[in-house]
Amino acid sequence: MRSPPVSHGSKGRCSQVEESYSYVPYESPSGSADDEEEESSDSVSGPPTVPTTVCGHYRVIDMIGSGSYSDVYSGVDQVTSEKVAIKFEWTRAEKGRRLLDEAKLYKSLGRTNNTPNIRWSGTEAEYNIMVMDLLGPSLDSLFIACGRKFTLKTVLMLAEQMISLIQFVHSRDIVHRDIKPHNFLMGLGEDSHRVVIMDFGLAKRFRDADTGKHIPCTQGRGVTGTVRYASINVHRGLEPSRRDDLEAIGYVLMHFMRRTLPWQGLKASSKRAKHEKIKRCKQKTSDEELCDGYPYEFVQFFKHCRSLQYEDKPDYDYLRRLMRGLFKRERFQDDNRFDWMNGHDANKFARCAEPRRRSRSRENRPDRPNSRSRKSYRKQGASFSKDKAKRKSKEGFTNEDLNADSRHGDRKVRQDLCGTM
Repeated sequence: MRSPPVSHGSKGRCSQVEESYSYVPYESPSGSADDEEEESSDSVSGPPTVPTTVCGHYRVIDMIGSGSYSDVYSGVDQVTSEKVAIKFEWTRAEKGRRLLDEAKLYKSLGRTNNTPNIRWSGTEAEYNIMVMDLLGPSLDSLFIACGRKFTLKTVLMLAEQMISLIQFVHSRDIVHRDIKPHNFLMGLGEDSHRVVIMDFGLAKRFRDADTGKHIPCTQGRGVTGTVRYASINVHRGLEPSRRDDLEAIGYVLMHFMRRTLPWQGLKASSKRAKHEKIKRCKQKTSDEELCDGYPYEFVQFFKHCRSLQYEDKPDYDYLRRLMRGLFKRERFQDDNRFDWMNGHDANKFARCAEPRRRSRSRENRPDRPNSRSRKSYRKQGASFSKDKAKRKSKEGFTNEDLNADSRHGDRKVRQDLCGTM
């Protein structure tokens, strides 16, 4: 969804969504979170400017992020002066019903330290809106701030919390279906050591609300979630279940330690062909090869995930014991101090962890006629992207995937494991 600036129009009335906790998520044919949707080229108008105030007292400040179907702004509660995050979804967008479904799901989880607290959700000025507490940086931002490498101690501390978080989600009969570092955030203040799971836009209930039975395993689906961390069964077109959330967590943990995964940076002529290459690379890479040079507990983690049938409940306690046992064997100090708290890269961390701010005014952005598609906007910025890439190349950087491969010697590993497609 194109990112509109903040409107300086009048305040809209508060339109509260009903307190109904029945959750029926919208699903696209593929459900892929990393596949950016293009707007129709024959669209006569784009999204309007977002309001300056939501629900009468939440003031909208700056844009701090965007996703496949929504944009996130920082804001402030004008009554309590507390900082908040405000998520906007254009009601006329192709997938203009996901955000309110996500808000209902959050409310069904109850108020907990495991997920963001939702303060308000509703519809105003052609936007579905969700207001939540502002949290700390994502694990993805922290990973970048630490030079794309976490120590074993940090990975193990994160692993225990991530396993517990996904166990909590599963205990509410929900599969997340989009596990990735971006969707795990750290708390603030006294909770700065606590991990929070968020972004349930692709989440789905895996039990029938009436019968309590597990939903059947459908086949022939596209990849649901982020392809880099998707399980092999999801690549095969199977309906995601609890085992797939945990396998994705395993890939995230290995990414944190290895700096890169063997299937990053693969090139293909189309999105479908790239997904197929990634699938074949994952299938060819054994657990032992993926975890080579790292403790065997991670191999055991993957083997447990792959041993599960579609409806099986994972043994979360066993997986936590693996991580905790390794933590104790390495004689790490249980002090809740992560790599980014060590201070040696304090300035670098502060710059990276700070939310990216974008101008609210159209005057600071290239002209974007409403009749143009998102694809044409990309073409419009192609020359800028090339110049930016050249500058990065001079500094020793390429794109995110090949950057890690070339700088850390994993290119040969990737070719050895995935070279013969």
